[in-house]
Amino acid sequence: MDEVFCGFVKHVYGQIGRTLDGITETELSWRPYPIANTAGKILCHMARISYVLLPQVAEGTTQGEWNDSYEEMEHTLPEMLNDLEVGRVRVLRDLEELNDTDWKSLIPLWGGVYPRSEGLYMLVGEMAHHEGQVAYIRGAYRRAQAKIEK
Repeated sequence: MDEVFCGFVKHVYGQIGRTLDGITETELSWRPYPIANTAGKILCHMARISYVLLPQVAEGTTQGEWNDSYEEMEHTLPEMLNDLEVGRVRVLRDLEELNDTDWKSLIPLWGGVYPRSEGLYMLVGEMAHHEGQVAYIRGAYRRAQAKIEK
């Protein structure tokens, strides 16, 4: 498996861990704007990517659509953090087992058939993107609370 990509996956999960460190239920439900997503909603989406989608792509078991109901169910903060971690361990293990043929194999993804690598790049990039959204919300929450406390 591509060592650079595995390193990037480890880096993204490390960033996610640092961003989520010490997050509270209050922060999870706070909105920087009335119609904005909460950090909790984004975290649920990230946990789904980690626990459901990335393993499916890494294992090549996708069906071209996602029929799971992960985001429709209620999850506690500890459950979502656990699912992120379980997904991280599973995906890194699965990536280590991929050979060049697996990496280039065509699998059904959103709207077509693509190399497995394409789906992995897309999902890990999405995780990095959402980590940045949660970091923004946490920073905005802290700044808003500091103004209230003045």
